[in-house]
Amino acid sequence: MKIGIFGKSGSGKSTVAGFFEKIGFFVIDLDVVGKEVLNKYPEILKHISESFGQEFVVNGVLDRKKLGSVVFSDENKLNLLNSIFFEYIRKDTLKIMKTQDKCVIDGAVLIDIGLQKYLDCVIYVKTSRDIAIERLTNREHRPETELSMRLDSQTKYDKQAEYADFIIETDNDPSNLKKSISDIFSTLKIQHGNSI
Repeated sequence: MKIGIFGKSGSGKSTVAGFFEKIGFFVIDLDVVGKEVLNKYPEILKHISESFGQEFVVNGVLDRKKLGSVVFSDENKLNLLNSIFFEYIRKDTLKIMKTQDKCVIDGAVLIDIGLQKYLDCVIYVKTSRDIAIERLTNREHRPETELSMRLDSQTKYDKQAEYADFIIETDNDPSNLKKSISDIFSTLKIQHGNSI
């Protein structure tokens, strides 16, 4: 079984993926794949330098923070950056999926890349903006203005929820999340024992 999980930054995607990992699903994190393709395919850095400027690639290393501050405030630039990365991320993710009987693909850009076509089930994870900001601040220690810009650039994911078979809302009450996961496991007839 192949399951996709997507949602905005700080929504709780990785937490939801963790429930599946506990019962034997292999987790494919699209953020990790994105970093790996950067090292694997040097032409990506060349495309970024040509498209955004050489100042974003210093000594063969991408300045993610500097580039992020530019793309998250400009939708066209974000789309351009995504177009550079997506074909490589999709190609490598599909390769990994073929090696796994049970896997979960965790990533905000799941639908953008078109991976839903290869999945048995898609889960959209959402939470309130305040909770997302709080989680991201604790995790990344970046300015709230920068995190707000990132969330503003991800409003399209709410529309993409139409691709989801299930929608989970993660608040700060673990019992609500466990109930939602348990319901999904039951619907999909996934054996989970007492792992929740």
